Amino acid sequence: MKKAVQGLVFLMATAFMFMGLRWWFDPIGSASEFGMTLSTGVGLSTEIGDISSLFITGSLCMFLGLFKGDVRWFYAPTLLVVFAAIGRTIAWAFHDASLALAFIVPEIVFALINLAAIKLLGSENDA
Repeated sequence: MKKAVQGLVFLMATAFMFMGLRWWFDPIGSASEFGMTLSTGVGLSTEIGDISSLFITGSLCMFLGLFKGDVRWFYAPTLLVVFAAIGRTIAWAFHDASLALAFIVPEIVFALINLAAIKLLGSENDA
């Protein structure tokens, strides 16, 4: 079971890295996958900089957790996706956004996998 969870975390970390790097090199394609149109000027800089940093940081944290054997690294990317799911829900409930279940469900699954990794891979000294 531990190997399966490690494999899932590795796949998620790899996917996050590719998503973050894609924001650097193909922001139009990245934005369209998220149902977004790109801004211009400082707004474009913010979209590319902020969104890529979230994915790359999440990826690096997961890789560090795996390779250092310290599950504390899994908390930050877990919180990133949990708050993204909460933010999407708030956007729908209070700001007339579409309910983005296609993004919320994977974020929740991602968080649950990371929480499983924290539980299964952690020791009393780690968590």
